[in-house]
Amino acid sequence: MAATFLKLPALRPLPLAEQLPAGRLIEIASAADGAQMTAAVACLQHAQAQGETAAWVQPAGGTLFPPDLADSGVDLEALLIVNVPVNAGAFAAVKAAELLLRSGGFGLLILDMREQRAQGLARDSAWQGRLLGVAREHDSRIVLLSAGVGHTGSLGPLVSVCIEPHRKRLARGLFAVEHRVRKDKSGLLSTLADEPRRGPPGLL
Repeated sequence: MAATFLKLPALRPLPLAEQLPAGRLIEIASAADGAQMTAAVACLQHAQAQGETAAWVQPAGGTLFPPDLADSGVDLEALLIVNVPVNAGAFAAVKAAELLLRSGGFGLLILDMREQRAQGLARDSAWQGRLLGVAREHDSRIVLLSAGVGHTGSLGPLVSVCIEPHRKRLARGLFAVEHRVRKDKSGLLSTLADEPRRGPPGLL
């Protein structure tokens, strides 16, 4: 009789970046006191540290700031950034992400869907099904950045994990990122650790 392996809870809280389930859609939602970009960059840095090739897809003129990425330990030379023209349509970024994933060359892909023009995609599960299919085929992790303020759900029913990171002040210039789990259909997450972070210059 074949052995059955069960995932046991971790003995200590673990960072979000160490728990991203492969072959799933993972949403990181924004919040008024959120740390969405901080959480996403931490996932990116961890993936690179594990030898994974990563890509970041965003609308042209997006919020990525290379000096901040480098300061967080991201290898910019190993990161593929795709800037999708604003006039390319709501599905253009999704299509770009799908094409990249179908190559089988990316262990992590972060897709920025925070623009208002992308919010209508939450009512269309077809794109989620396609991304989920290629994620499972290539054992990739797909992180979706959503404009989560004002809604209590997630981008759609095929999203397995939805996390809302919040910023807590610890001391002058020092903060902690607290991850609140909105949804975990995967059942794979253990307790998420609060992650201390130094604030950028000027943020006291």
